[in-house]
Amino acid sequence: MQRLTLAVCFLVTTIVSANSHAAPPSVSELARHAMTHAGDAQRGKQLFRDERITRCLTCHQVGQSGGKVGPDLSKIGGKFDRIHLIESLLEPSRQIVQGYQTSVVLTSSGEVRSGVITQENKQFLLLTDSAGKQWRIARGDIESIKPSATSTMPDNLAKALSKQQFTDLIAYLETLRTGVGDKFGSATRGPIRIPAGYEIQMLVTGLSGATAMEVLDDGRVLVCEQDGHLRVVKHGKLLEQPMLTLDVEHHWERGLIGVTVHPDFPATNWLYVCYVVKEPFTHHRVSRFRVRGDVADPSSEEILLRGDDQSKFGGNVPAGHQGGALHFGPDRKLYVGIGEQTAKKPAQDMKALQGKILCLMADGSIPPDNPFVDQTEGKYQAIWALGCRNPFTFAIDQATGRMLINDVGGKFEEINPGVAGTNYGWPDIEHGPIDRPGYTGPIHHYREASIAGGDFAPDAAGAPLAGRYVFADFVHGWIHSIDARTGGPAETFASGLRRPVDLRFSPDGALYVLLRNAWVVDDKFQRDSGSLLRISRR
Repeated sequence: MQRLTLAVCFLVTTIVSANSHAAPPSVSELARHAMTHAGDAQRGKQLFRDERITRCLTCHQVGQSGGKVGPDLSKIGGKFDRIHLIESLLEPSRQIVQGYQTSVVLTSSGEVRSGVITQENKQFLLLTDSAGKQWRIARGDIESIKPSATSTMPDNLAKALSKQQFTDLIAYLETLRTGVGDKFGSATRGPIRIPAGYEIQMLVTGLSGATAMEVLDDGRVLVCEQDGHLRVVKHGKLLEQPMLTLDVEHHWERGLIGVTVHPDFPATNWLYVCYVVKEPFTHHRVSRFRVRGDVADPSSEEILLRGDDQSKFGGNVPAGHQGGALHFGPDRKLYVGIGEQTAKKPAQDMKALQGKILCLMADGSIPPDNPFVDQTEGKYQAIWALGCRNPFTFAIDQATGRMLINDVGGKFEEINPGVAGTNYGWPDIEHGPIDRPGYTGPIHHYREASIAGGDFAPDAAGAPLAGRYVFADFVHGWIHSIDARTGGPAETFASGLRRPVDLRFSPDGALYVLLRNAWVVDDKFQRDSGSLLRISRR
């Protein structure tokens, strides 16, 4: 799959080191330093423009200056976060912007030229390399033209830079943005801050519209891309082949929006997903598939639950507030969160699945002890709790069975205790503390932003997190934690993350953080801008 991302091209020609005998920093050292240190954007700008050190403007345009061998970088800091900027400098061939691929031209005289085709017509083509050298080759002299997976930017171009110089350059690139406010977390920039004693690792970039993930006991990470691809991260690498590709309605918040596996996986090799389909009408679907190795069998699909026709409920943005998270509890039941699609009233309607937490058996049947089985019929007997706005994520402590639900605000973002038969009040009661009988209020709330992923931290996560509930906010770009039983005030664990959408702990205590770095799927949707990070104790 062709990924759209930047390929920042600069040629290091000479660096006078303060200590010429010191070993140059490794790629991983450069990446870690640039992710966790601010850098000086003004010094980075000088590096970018200084032809004695770099030749960035030979290839790239910023404003009215520079060349056109590589992409125009005038707005690059608004399109891509620090993580993608770092990767593009350290691994330029990993992702190449469409239209700037390298071409290898063989002439009839046996010459081989390599570069980006910057101009072409019926008579000739113009080939330009990263140093700005150009070859005008007549069409009649061309024996063959072949694409190359190697960027014109050399892979070792950062090896002569110090960690601080590299970080300064990244800090400058982050400032290249125009007309970008702080809407929906788009302006988050700067270093990612984590506590002492922890380290951060960039695992994967180039994810498209990431929505949710699951960390398996064997170390694999499953990532939902909203367009219907379920991706696999194995041994820290993104596999080229998706585990599953689904035909989804891919608009606003609709698409592939939830994933988990059977409690006995892989011995019982069922994969569970929640996604939105268009036919015969737009509705949620909860299905399971058989998995063999890293691939699911599409023909094995068993549809466990067909949701309601969304056209019946309306809403100011009907494709919003879709929910989608699903997880098994220690009771081996499957829990699913469905949003009220901005329609409000369905959250209190017992003949609608919208605005609810649902509970099913692993085979899709209705648990006989569900709280509303005597008050409802058919699929509505799956309703387990009601009065939710958009329960985008939730988590279940496998040791205690405690559930906490992240319900996106309202006037407030809420973390609610998941209890069978509970009514959280929406839309009869605005988000925030509740003192009316018959309704349950949050154990933690804060002013409207956009609460995202959450999980219970295992003891292996370390003293700052063990025994606490950890959650992220999409707009603020931070990760906080609260007491998992009582809630109370939050403590900051990490900040500087652009648009985190989900987080999950692995059994060894590592925290995986999924960054979407895109708003909803509309005409401004930015593909291939998501990434996966791993934060662990040193």
